[in-house]
Amino acid sequence: MIKTLIFAPFTWLAVFLIVVMEWGYMKWFHPPFWMGAAALGVGLIALLLWPVVFFRSGDFQRRYRRRQDMDRIEEIRNLLTGCLPDFQKPALECLALAEKIRQEFSESSFQDEVDTLLTNLAELTHNHVELLDRSGKFGTDQQKASMKGLLDHQTASVRSALTALKRFSGNLTLFDTHLKDRQEIDGELKAINSGLQDAIQEVHHE
Repeated sequence: MIKTLIFAPFTWLAVFLIVVMEWGYMKWFHPPFWMGAAALGVGLIALLLWPVVFFRSGDFQRRYRRRQDMDRIEEIRNLLTGCLPDFQKPALECLALAEKIRQEFSESSFQDEVDTLLTNLAELTHNHVELLDRSGKFGTDQQKASMKGLLDHQTASVRSALTALKRFSGNLTLFDTHLKDRQEIDGELKAINSGLQDAIQEVHHE
């Protein structure tokens, strides 16, 4: 984050403007010592406040969120290499559609739901890998059958999420055709996350 702040073009612009304003004030007005010191103090405060303004800016939030997304998506893709093909394929498609939705909708509610979606996919994929490994090594025939049922349910949950995501994976015009308003879209994302959470909790209850 600090590196992003230091090398951001707006940071250099802010520093340049503050330095120019301080220099211009001193050069043109020749203020007495106490006023010059006060002006330098104001400039210093402005410099100290800049990181707060920068980190709260929409541009930084988008960059930071994008970086987090890339890290989480890479983590999920690595985990998916140890999953059953029937789970892996729809999960990869869900990741692609989640990225597409992130790019097309900037509203914070949608962004938050995509965050939750990626978190749920990561947790469900991790559970799937662990359960698959456990089912191949431990348990009675009955326990193995139970674990297979859980694996099948996880796969069905990801497929269901993919089907729902495909409903509104196009542009805004396509959204307006299939869903009445943005509140309904938000509700659809919440329903997808709820379904994934159900599959996650089912493993925890076993």
